[in-house]
Amino acid sequence: MEDVIKQIVEAEKKAEERIERAKGDAKEIILKAREEAKLIEENILKEAEERASYLIEKARREGEDEARKIITTGEGEVEKLRSRAMSNFETAISEGIELIRGG
Repeated sequence: MEDVIKQIVEAEKKAEERIERAKGDAKEIILKAREEAKLIEENILKEAEERASYLIEKARREGEDEARKIITTGEGEVEKLRSRAMSNFETAISEGIELIRGG
């Protein structure tokens, strides 16, 4: 009977050791999973930041291109207006001189 009790006690010890080992393994698995999750999160954030920077830079370049086109068009329009104003001014002076001469 004593032998049976020793075997039961030994079996309980082995079971406890297995349980403790399983708990340790579970903790290790959880730690590794957390580390991997953190790395995944960091990579996702890094990729998102890179994508956002790319999109911002692209929008900035497009805005600058559009601004250059508007400036160029505006400069052309200003030159046309200046040219017409000079022509109108010269016509007005000619007509004013003509009026003074009695024309």
